[in-house]
Amino acid sequence: MGRRYDEVSLITSRICGICSPNHALTSLKAIEAAFGIHVSERTTLMRKLLLYGSFLQNHATHLYLFAAPDFVGLPSVFPLAQTHPDVVDRALRIKKLGNDLTTLVGGRPVHPITAVVGGFTSEPDMGKLAAFRELLEEATNDAAQTVELFDAFEVDDLVTTGDMFALSASDDYAIYDGETTSLDHGWRRPVTEYRSVITEEVVGHSNAKHSTADGRPFMVGSLPRVNISGDRLGAKARAALDKSGFKIGSRNSFHNNLCQAVELVDVCERCIGYIDQLVDGGGSSVPVQFDVVAGSGVGSSEAPRGTLYHGYSFDADGRVTAGDIITPTAQNLANLEADMRVYAPGVAHLPEAEFLLAIERLVRAYDPCLSCSVH
Repeated sequence: MGRRYDEVSLITSRICGICSPNHALTSLKAIEAAFGIHVSERTTLMRKLLLYGSFLQNHATHLYLFAAPDFVGLPSVFPLAQTHPDVVDRALRIKKLGNDLTTLVGGRPVHPITAVVGGFTSEPDMGKLAAFRELLEEATNDAAQTVELFDAFEVDDLVTTGDMFALSASDDYAIYDGETTSLDHGWRRPVTEYRSVITEEVVGHSNAKHSTADGRPFMVGSLPRVNISGDRLGAKARAALDKSGFKIGSRNSFHNNLCQAVELVDVCERCIGYIDQLVDGGGSSVPVQFDVVAGSGVGSSEAPRGTLYHGYSFDADGRVTAGDIITPTAQNLANLEADMRVYAPGVAHLPEAEFLLAIERLVRAYDPCLSCSVH
């Protein structure tokens, strides 16, 4: 409260060290909505690149460092580095690619500084951006192998009882713009209505809020995105998805891992196209002129872990009078607990250590973020 509009994205990006580009850009979108600012197409392309840098960072880290050891019977990634060094090397290559993309566009690997209200303070050198295209071409193979790896892992049967939400758009695999969409009910609503869709409440056993819609928990993340927008994946990502055993419409929360891997292929393919447009196209990403006015605005994007919402109100001096953020992990918590109640009886017969590992495997499939859950 009381902070100037041009401080907000820098502050909110500190909520998370991996999806900081998502917090920064979603914050900027909410500010721009409040002031009636419309950014250029070139700015939008660069922002999408920045968002996808966080996807590369996060998905590689989660899949290889946290999820993969669960399926090969190892306690952490460190023994995996000894037994399967090629797998860990692949993880580090993808992670580095995400760091480098975020640095190239955003100015540094975490908490980007070049994205501001109305545009960017600077653009990457087009020669370096064109060279990065080649790295993405090479990484597509690493991403496809990641899909094959996680498709080979056996996962337990689980049918989540909650709904699934994600942004969707008729002409894109929505991560930057779209409408909040329900898988089960099929409705699409403007993100400005997120507060009328999502109810948050404090529960006695947690320091984090639980989210529901019409009294029912729901899931956000890669599995909901693929279920809702899988037909709008890029050609290579769709081919990897079709080659796998995954079927669109899956309600098995464990499949979130596989869907993250498919998104890695999509990220590489999609970012190559964005770079081509930036290198060959014109336009400007210089911040547009605008007037600071009293008003309210909402912004949303797809972070690696799911849909992110920011909403702010400003006075005539551009100072925050009200603010609201709902993170993906906070939205997932109620559904995760519901899944645990469904899943636990089926593994309750296992020895304690194996039972705990099974529950932890389910928790990790959601890719939860502690800092985001208690922001």
